[in-house]
Amino acid sequence: MVNGAIALSIVVPPFVQYQSPIVPLRGLWNAQPGEGDRFVTCEIDWSVTTGPGMAVQFALSGNSPVALSQIVAFNVDNTRNAVDVSFLFPDSGYTLLVPAYSQGVFPVFTNALMFYATAPGADAGDRTVFQVLNSMPPPVSIARTQEQETASVVGFSLETTGTYPVIAAGINGTLILAQMNFVLPPDVAGDFAQVALEDGNGRALWVGLLASSAAEGNVLVSLGPVRIGFVNGVVFNVLRTALPPSGASGGTVNVYYESP
Repeated sequence: MVNGAIALSIVVPPFVQYQSPIVPLRGLWNAQPGEGDRFVTCEIDWSVTTGPGMAVQFALSGNSPVALSQIVAFNVDNTRNAVDVSFLFPDSGYTLLVPAYSQGVFPVFTNALMFYATAPGADAGDRTVFQVLNSMPPPVSIARTQEQETASVVGFSLETTGTYPVIAAGINGTLILAQMNFVLPPDVAGDFAQVALEDGNGRALWVGLLASSAAEGNVLVSLGPVRIGFVNGVVFNVLRTALPPSGASGGTVNVYYESP
């Protein structure tokens, strides 16, 4: 106890000394831009703007009609993108990572007017819109939607491969919960059906293997609570099947989701 206060011990793990030079860079968040408060808006359609695995370079000092003297913050809307987007600032080594299906206002740390954006794995329809600001905006709160919607599919067979729409094509959102009930016919061991939930771009959200047993019965599957983004709807797929054509298989798939 020191001067009546309790001293808390700190355990330092084994360490090595940091060897690289520590160079202070100028912070711009309180610097007033000479051109006044301005911003530019950029939009990336990842399937059109770039090729697979490529980044997009932005040089605001060269191809922007608005003369910005500094970059201080980003306002990023990544709610229409099924993968994370990264903004890379080579001069400072700073990376801003914005998760899929999210948005927000973020400070950035750079002294340059050139940066890169990349979204590995982005597919057709994935899009990111963002504003580059030359001054720090006031704090804002962007609330996540609390509205939850449901969708379901019934009347499918597990004895043949097929695709069954669950959430209509054109809807993007976040999968919250999936409750599935499958009916399997009685058969010898070894018969099975491989099933999956996929979004409209073919991205797997869940994959399962349903094994037949000697007695007919129900197989209950609950996925969640989760937060899995999807694009262009959700479908239920019977990918492979070795169940006999008895006509006794089927089930229901119920999903709960949020849409942006």
